[in-house]
Parts: sequence; structure tokens; C-alpha cells
Amino acid sequence: MKTDNKPWFWIPLLNFASGFPYIIITSVSVLMYKKLGINNEDIGVWTSLLTLPWVFKPLWSPFIDLHGTKRKWFLGMQMFISIAFFIVGLILPLNYFFYLSLSIFCMAAFASASNDVATDGFYLLALKKEEQSLFLGIRNTCYRLAMITGSGLIVLLAGNLEHQYGDNNKAWSYTMIVVGLIMSIITAYNFFSTPKIEENTIETKTADDKKNFVTVFVSFFKKKQIGLILVFILVFRLGESQLLKMLTPFLVDPIKYELVESVANKNEENALKLFSTKVKSGDQLTASELQLLYSSLPIQSVGRDSKKPLKEIIEKNEVEYNKANKPRIDFINHLVEHKGSSTEIEQNGMGLETEDVGLIYGTFGLIALLAGGILGGIAISKQGLTKWFLPMILAMHLPILGFVLLAHFHPASIYYIYAVVILEQFGYGFGFASFMMFLIYVAEGESKTSHYSIATGFMALGMMLPGMLSGYIQQYLGYGNFFIWVFIATIPGIIISRFLIFPKDYGKKTEEV
Repeated sequence: MKTDNKPWFWIPLLNFASGFPYIIITSVSVLMYKKLGINNEDIGVWTSLLTLPWVFKPLWSPFIDLHGTKRKWFLGMQMFISIAFFIVGLILPLNYFFYLSLSIFCMAAFASASNDVATDGFYLLALKKEEQSLFLGIRNTCYRLAMITGSGLIVLLAGNLEHQYGDNNKAWSYTMIVVGLIMSIITAYNFFSTPKIEENTIETKTADDKKNFVTVFVSFFKKKQIGLILVFILVFRLGESQLLKMLTPFLVDPIKYELVESVANKNEENALKLFSTKVKSGDQLTASELQLLYSSLPIQSVGRDSKKPLKEIIEKNEVEYNKANKPRIDFINHLVEHKGSSTEIEQNGMGLETEDVGLIYGTFGLIALLAGGILGGIAISKQGLTKWFLPMILAMHLPILGFVLLAHFHPASIYYIYAVVILEQFGYGFGFASFMMFLIYVAEGESKTSHYSIATGFMALGMMLPGMLSGYIQQYLGYGNFFIWVFIATIPGIIISRFLIFPKDYGKKTEEV
């Protein structure tokens, strides 16, 4: 194996190519579907299921580990992902775009998970152990830079296109095509920049090299403290997994809904009369009267700098009708319950536009992330993982309290949102470096590529299951109480981390003599 490579030339964009499709598939899709009219419950379930390939990637990671070179694998998978994004862009303007695009995203997710396996293996093979901790911060920062590019610049592009065309489906269609183009360019760069470090191919591997799947898989579960380690991996991101799914809806959901005094037609006039008489009097409504309110009561959504009519969406199927009109129906049900008093109704989101979200995450959030990631890697390489494990975990989780405050107080100034996002991004960049270093420790030994993918597979499982329930939990608790619950959900991981045993100076760069 050749080791005379220049990591600074290939590590940044190779890890960018892992983070970019992941954030588009699992996170940006949340905002996209939200802006295309999909409700929080469906968003939580289906976008969480898109993480399933990262859960099961250990099942095929030995195949990648034992057949061909890591370089061939990640280049092939990156090209497949590029094509998939182009196809999603063509699908979004069509009817039934939701399930069609989900199916393409699912295939892209399998390719992205395979790309991660090959990329992780390439990283472990190409760098010496003392280099791994030094470049871990750079690697994680570039990975997160890709994620911020997706949730920042790509979202900013989508927001501008929404305003330009006045058609969210068209705007997001063009956005996904741009994503496919970016991914194609990155793939081409990685083709020319990554070194050919693996000399052994499937034809030249010995019988000892070609370990069977069972041996590789079972050896992982023989590691010291493996039971406690797996519990820690599963619960460490219990809070974060729910936060990531509902944070974007929280930011873009209207601050509140309110009645409109003027009417556009006879049905709206009748609905307002019904509201002023029977609803405010607390009288029992018939099914037809309630349906009149659902369909015709004039309501507008109030954002931070805008007010928009909340129109009824016509659907033939009753279930789909209720899903599509859920904001209207929920608001009217609350009005009926509180005899027309909207002051009793809890405020909802922060009322940001799509481009506001992209701007916040693509500017100061990006700077905070880069600073946190670089400092995290440097801290571990200088003093080891043991010293920084708990402080980094706390730095990652404590900023959730900022979203608790936002949800309860809804400050008028957008700068409070900037402050919370900056703290959250810095804490994530700084703290997540410790978790990834711990996973590298867990993967130590033979078949490190497969064992690392098994560990990250359990991490993905710990993200997927809570994420699937996040929409239902948020709808039940409301945003304010939901973020309190998210913070409480971080406590088990913090407690378990104190019982994990690993070398005191693990990750510390050795001094050269």
C-alpha cells in the first residue's frame, strides 16, 4: 500500500461528497416537503425511513471491504447519486411527486451509505493512526461544511427561486437539478485527486484476506464493553435525531394564524357569521356547519415579515383532505374549543422564509461550525479523547436550550435566532468530533472498515427510530414542550458516557522525536 499521498488535496472534497448527499436526502428533503405541503407527521416518518440504508450498511459493508478497491466503490456511488438528484428534479413537477421522489431518494440513500463505507475505509487505510486524529477535525468539518452547503446555500437558492417563480414545485425542481450538477463536479474532482493506495484487488487477495461475512460481523460483538457501547451509540443522538427533523418546520412554520375580516365570496361571509354567532357563543355545531368553517372561514398565516391567505386545499379522498388542510382544521378546532378566542392558542413556529433559513445556516452558522469542528479535532489531537469527552458532549447538547427559549418567547428580533443557531452549530462542530473519534476507537483492530460501518449503522438506527416519531411527538406537545423533551432525551447518553472505558490518551498525536 502506498502512503505517499497528500491528504489536504483529497480529504476535504471526499468527505464533502459524503455529507452533501446525506444532508440533501435526510434533512433538506424535510424543508422541501414542508414547502410542498406535506404535514409534519408524514415528514417525520418518511424522511426518517430514508436513513434506513445507513442502518443496514453493515450488512453489505463486508462485500465492499472484500471486493474491489474503496476508490472504485466511492467513485461509482457518487456518480449514481448525481444521476438520482437529476431524476428527482424532473419528478417534482409531476402529480404524486411525494412517493415518486421518495423512491429515488431511497435508492440514492443506499448509494450514499455505500459511498460512506468506502470513504471511511479509504480514510483508515490511507492515513497513519497519528494522522487520523489530526485530520479528524478537518474531515468532520468538511463533512459538516457539505451539510451546511445543503442546508444553507442550497436552501437559499430554493428560497430565491420560490419568490422568482411563485411555484414551489418548480423552484425545488430546479434546485434538485443544481444539486445533481454539483455532485457531478465533485465526483469528477475526486476521480483526479484521490490517490490509488490499494494495490490488492479481488483477484490478488489471499484466502486469509477474504474473511467471510459472519467472521467479520461476529468479531465486532466480541469487543470489550460492547453491550454498553451499543447502548451509548443508540441513545447518544436520541435528542438530536428529533431536533433535526422538527427544527426546520419550527423555523418556517407561521408564528400564528388569524382571522381575516374582509370576505371574498358568499361562503366566506356565511362562515364569518357562523363564527360570530354559534362559535363565540359556544353552541354545538352540526357536521355541515363545521365543514363550512373548515372550507370557507377566511384565515391568514402570519410570518415574521408577511401575511398570506391560508386557502383550503381540495382533495377527493377524505384522509388526504384532512392531511392537506391540517393547519386550517387544527386552528378552527382550537377556535371552537376556546369560543373564538385566538389568544388561548399557542404560538407555532418562527415564521421565517425559506431563504432566511438558508441565509442563517449559510453565513454565521457556517463560520461557527467550521470553528467548532477545527477546534474539536485540535483539542483531541493535543490532549486525547478522555479529557475532552464530557465537555464536548455537553457543548453539543446544551445549545438545545436556546430553541426552548425561542419556542416559548418568540422574540421579535431575528438576531436571537442567529445567536441560537451560532451556538448550536459551534457546539455541534466541537462536540461531534469526540463521538466520531470514539467510533474510530470502537472500530480498532482487524476489519476496521466493516466494524466502523457497523458502529455507524447503529448510530443511524439511533437516529431513525426517534426521528420517525418526532412529528407525532411535536404535534402532541407543541414546539415549546417538544424542545424541552428533546433536551431531556440527551441525558441518558451523557450518563452512559461516564462508564465507557478507553485509553486515556486515545487520539492524542504522538510527539515526533
